[in-house]
Amino acid sequence: MKHRWLVGGDWHPDDPPEDPKTGNYFLQDLEEKLKEDFGGDAWRIWEVDATVPGAGLAAGYTKTEAGRYVLSAVMLVGDAITADVLRKVPVAELENSINISASEVREDVDKLPPLRRTPEVSAEDFSRLVAEHFKTWRRGVPHPAGAMAADAGVSVGTVHNWLREARIRGFLPPAKRGKAT
Repeated sequence: MKHRWLVGGDWHPDDPPEDPKTGNYFLQDLEEKLKEDFGGDAWRIWEVDATVPGAGLAAGYTKTEAGRYVLSAVMLVGDAITADVLRKVPVAELENSINISASEVREDVDKLPPLRRTPEVSAEDFSRLVAEHFKTWRRGVPHPAGAMAADAGVSVGTVHNWLREARIRGFLPPAKRGKAT
């Protein structure tokens, strides 16, 4: 993992400055400092505009008894935090991102064939594969369809269509409203 430094308000991938007392921090050090000051089980920081246009974002997480991380704090820093900016906080993506990187699910998904519809794979076999991916993601993330979409490089709507087809073929039970549990 490459470290980056916050130097005078800018992110730098270069080597750290000579004097560590200058107020320049490793990104990981900032995350640890947030955890120490505000609590929670983990914190992640995103660069300005990387997740919420016009603002830097830090997210705090608490781990549930089931082993999933849930969002428990949000810190936005920008010139003007308006209601429109707040609405752009991608809560589901924030939860998925930490759960994907912090769980064993990633290893299990990597053992499965990739989710790609090709002429060589029958519709039935593809639906079976979609069901396997969904069941695997569901064990570790609160929004498995979103995780599947990000992993496969397709839209969430496409994944929902794949899931509907897998349900019609009997590889998944009927859908329930809300988060998969």
